[in-house]
Amino acid sequence: MIEIEHDSERKIITLRVSGTLSRADYDRALPEIENAMELAKEPLKMIVRLEDFQGFELGAFWEDLKFGLEHFGEFGAIAVVGVTTIEEIGTWLAALFAKSEVRYFTVGQEADAHNWLAST
Repeated sequence: MIEIEHDSERKIITLRVSGTLSRADYDRALPEIENAMELAKEPLKMIVRLEDFQGFELGAFWEDLKFGLEHFGEFGAIAVVGVTTIEEIGTWLAALFAKSEVRYFTVGQEADAHNWLAST
């Protein structure tokens, strides 16, 4: 599941990602993310908060890849907040293919993630 919180004042959205993501999750979330990008009128900053994240179904992974390619370079900094080493490694791998600066933070460092985004 993907839940989206908007902070239009700071032009940041928070994606709360949990469970195993399906294509239907992306079909619901992507239009809202694209709308937030349009309203921001500048690269949109994002916090991706992984909460009991279990991974992607194949269709969801494909949608994520397509969305990333379609909007390559259109995002501002991205902070990923998670718990596990595999989430940290996944963030590092994703950062290799992103034009945006991407950093990983543990749940205990979430305030640091917000401060980092504010400074970018």
